[in-house]
Amino acid sequence: MLLKSIQQYPNVQQIDYNMLAATGPMLDRVYSMRYRSYSSEGYINRNNSEKFIDSYDALPNCTSYLMYRNGKAMASIRACRYDPKENIPIPCMEIFKQELAQNIGLDVPFVEVNKFVVDPRFQRYGGKHARLMLFSSIVEETYKYNVQNVVIAVRPEHVNFYKMFYCKTISDVKAYPHLNFETVLMACTDVERARKLIMSRSKRLAQSKCGQFH
Repeated sequence: MLLKSIQQYPNVQQIDYNMLAATGPMLDRVYSMRYRSYSSEGYINRNNSEKFIDSYDALPNCTSYLMYRNGKAMASIRACRYDPKENIPIPCMEIFKQELAQNIGLDVPFVEVNKFVVDPRFQRYGGKHARLMLFSSIVEETYKYNVQNVVIAVRPEHVNFYKMFYCKTISDVKAYPHLNFETVLMACTDVERARKLIMSRSKRLAQSKCGQFH
């Protein structure tokens, strides 16, 4: 993973990245970060709580993660696990159920990656680097649970990034639940192959880019 590989190069400017599953008070940071990110771009309406929470956050199959940069919460992402034995819903099934049935199958487990946000205060550190770190952590977790399929609903302008990691588009453009933007559903059906590529890219990024972050 990129978080580990960064630490292998002591000659570059040291940036400390940590990725943690959010629990307890950490969840308030996740919800507040989502609100700041989505409201700043007009993707949700403003509210008095200044938090963005949906019904899936309380479900046992959904885990939110926080990425810290030098001790400051920088970005967040959520993994929602679908298991046909438990049949607990996940967000993408609201609008992409037919595509999931046709391309993945509803009789096998898979993971949906969603709610990727970068705190507006760290936007210039976001982009591909943050997406790579967050996506790599989710792939690692998925790999440990022996799940071979990952799906992610992305805005059309981000499709090419995920294509690099063997994700393919399996839907037309549709509005995503509870957010004011459109997405397409992408699927990675070979997690092991994606994992190896991510590890290779992470190592090269650590060697060539670490010292350029400020």
